[in-house]
Amino acid sequence: MGLFGSTKDNGMGYASVENKQNFTNEDLLAKLSEIKVSFGTPIMGDIKGTQSILYKNVSDMFDVFARVDGKKIIMGKIGTDGVSGGKMALSAGLDLFLGHKDSGTSTVDRAVTELSGVITKLENGDSVTASAAAGPAKTSTGAAITLYMKQKAISLKPKFDIFDRDEKTAYHVEGDIARLNFSIQKNGSEVLKLKKKLLALMPEYSIEKNGSQIAKIKKKLKFSAPELVGEVNGKELKISGDLMGFDFDLQIGGNTIGHVDTDRTIWSDCYRIAILDGALQDVVAALAIICDNVVNQEQSR
Repeated sequence: MGLFGSTKDNGMGYASVENKQNFTNEDLLAKLSEIKVSFGTPIMGDIKGTQSILYKNVSDMFDVFARVDGKKIIMGKIGTDGVSGGKMALSAGLDLFLGHKDSGTSTVDRAVTELSGVITKLENGDSVTASAAAGPAKTSTGAAITLYMKQKAISLKPKFDIFDRDEKTAYHVEGDIARLNFSIQKNGSEVLKLKKKLLALMPEYSIEKNGSQIAKIKKKLKFSAPELVGEVNGKELKISGDLMGFDFDLQIGGNTIGHVDTDRTIWSDCYRIAILDGALQDVVAALAIICDNVVNQEQSR
């Protein structure tokens, strides 16, 4: 089905949404111009003779576009002015070789995911003034809380730490010898317990707080890219983006509470965990650990 197949968002910088409202490009531009997003302001432009809505310079290398394409609205990333196809191909090749996206590619892919969410709401007839990512984070400063975690943390050892930008320990994680039960600790006290079910066809996890289960997560049986489903505090958990590329949003009840991607500026092999809801900081950290474990198991197959 290609890049613009039946999936609404593939996490790789391309998405499609059914055009149920029969929008034209002019209709879509008018509506998008009134909606605040985190990556710029739309203009009407042209891609090789085809009318398209453009968000320019979302990253150093890419613009984001959207346009009506028959019964669908398609959107994606395209090289910005002055960037050659060869340079983009080289960047994509390096991403594939290194097993992670650079920060620019991660930024533009997330922008496409954000735009897909906005257009989906418009197609559903919802009133939209801003995307979920455009507003301030629900933290004391209004900015995301950023933490860092070594890759393959669970698979390597039963004890590890999650750090802040100054390399101070934010969480200490300690597991049993079987690597099935992990205590997530902050300032010497346990805040959450992470459990992995031993005899399950697909990996299953639970998160407990003060002895009570607050979340359950399970890997779906799929022959393509792995997918995690579950719930947190009775609300649906959704992972939107590229799980295997470790570049995804964590959503609970339709609200984005965090983003996880790869960062090479701190250590050579670490994940960056951006927390957008301070009240759920502990949960975001636990979910990042689970995703790391699932990805590592998938890569080991």
